[in-house]
Amino acid sequence: MRAAPFLLALLLLSPGTLASAGDTTTAADATEPGRRLDRALDLVLDASARSAGGARTLCILVDPTPSLLAAGFPDRLEAALARNAERLATTEIAVWKAGEKDAVVQAATLDRAAVGKAVRHALVGAKNAVRNVYADARAAASMLAGRAGTRELAIVTLENGDVEDDLEGTVTALRRAKVRTYVLATEAYLADTYAASHLARSAPKGAAFTGGDGAFAEIPWGWLFQVSNGHEAAASGYAAYGLTRLCAASEGLVFLVSGAAPGAHSCVTLGVCTLCDGDHVVQGEVYQPNRLRALAPLVEPRETVYAAAARDPYWRAVHAAWTAASEAGLVRSRPSLELAGGVAKPDRRAGGAWAPLLGNGLAFASLAGRAGKALEACDRIRLALEAELAKGKPDEGSARWRAVAEYVRLMLHVTRVNLVQYVGWCQEVGPVVAGRKPPEPAFAPPEGPWFADATRMVGISYSNWTLCHGVRPFREMYLPGGAALRDALDDLNGVYTAFLGRYGGTPFAVAAHRTSIARFVPTVVGKTLPLPPKKGAGTTGDDGQTTPTERPAREGGGTASGGPTTGG
Repeated sequence: MRAAPFLLALLLLSPGTLASAGDTTTAADATEPGRRLDRALDLVLDASARSAGGARTLCILVDPTPSLLAAGFPDRLEAALARNAERLATTEIAVWKAGEKDAVVQAATLDRAAVGKAVRHALVGAKNAVRNVYADARAAASMLAGRAGTRELAIVTLENGDVEDDLEGTVTALRRAKVRTYVLATEAYLADTYAASHLARSAPKGAAFTGGDGAFAEIPWGWLFQVSNGHEAAASGYAAYGLTRLCAASEGLVFLVSGAAPGAHSCVTLGVCTLCDGDHVVQGEVYQPNRLRALAPLVEPRETVYAAAARDPYWRAVHAAWTAASEAGLVRSRPSLELAGGVAKPDRRAGGAWAPLLGNGLAFASLAGRAGKALEACDRIRLALEAELAKGKPDEGSARWRAVAEYVRLMLHVTRVNLVQYVGWCQEVGPVVAGRKPPEPAFAPPEGPWFADATRMVGISYSNWTLCHGVRPFREMYLPGGAALRDALDDLNGVYTAFLGRYGGTPFAVAAHRTSIARFVPTVVGKTLPLPPKKGAGTTGDDGQTTPTERPAREGGGTASGGPTTGG
């Protein structure tokens, strides 16, 4: 019931409320509703509603990836060119191929058949390479600057919106050339930190992987006892921040397109769910447009977004909790922004490390003691964050950053459950499975000695059960930790239920579903195997620089909100 006032405010929030606050622009203001590729092509090709007629040049910048072929882009573009033939009578269209030294596939022409042929040629041999479309956009702006009449650029990229070099330089180039920009892309992930958490460093020279829908990484990643990060598997409902920024700054629009039909629900990003076969529809994972819009990220220049974060009470609370959790070893990341007074700037310092609770070693009493100290820190950080949240009112700060703060509170509750369970495992289960003491009746079976042969237990590891089915199934299981664990699960259930009531129908609900309760298991002495050969690390060009060949592999992701997702 405590969630009701904010839930009502979120449901009644008018579309323009966030956008008008402080004259800021959000991704919702620059994103066109709908997912049909044919409709997106019609709106880009037909300029009659935004142009007074006369000469017009449209440059189509194609990022040649297999996903674009799978979407049937060449056929659908040719059909759209035919449907809009009369409206294109005075429009010259150029075709460029992203990632090439000579990007021009077809110079500006009135010949629509030549345009279709050029796009097909650009997609020959398409592969999922890492390409910096922003550099190509600047070059296209330079070409368009010399053209008479209306100038427009359509960037078609289903994979590479997160590979970014000089975003504001690209915005300046487009504005100076008076080029309106349109983007056809798939949606990014929520506050995506995949490149950082998986050390993806194969971006082109001078560029970097920048992440998901926001201007910076807003959500802590690398939580203790989590195999993956829930927000990295939550489709954001918006394109990568850089692509949306180009459109917002040049009076254009982003069109989110679905490259293929959405697949079956998956409760986990890695492995399989132990509670179902993915044959159900999850409540809260179909996004509600008004709620999605209310939580849209800012697409102002990064410096403007940093300044807004520095003033926002919810983001400041997140920063304090994130910093303390990193120092306590609860997350292996540091806050992406450094706050000094009322100023925020990117924090380039390396991330931290987890509390030393995993790996080799069977000193159960010592490990339980370390976990107890981490648990004390977790409770202290959680209570401090909850006190900060209790001070605020829904209209005092950003609705998005309040959602981030409440997601961090949820993660602290999950981490608390996992730490309580870990202490119980070290006290109750570890000595039994290591053969150091006989099992108590409550542990036999199944928690008797695991190994009757020469296999030797040498440490502790874990796997994950996701919270897609809620907290209650874990309350019904036998898990080590006794009454303390039951109390922690009850507290988590209250927070989790309220969180889903408030943020169902948004990416934050999906992120909550993808977070996990740990299942602790022993590690044993295994065989030493040679490392596999490296793949996709890049090739060396004539200039001695490493040229990336393939995007880093990525598993999982997506919701039922409207199609597949992409890393950017």
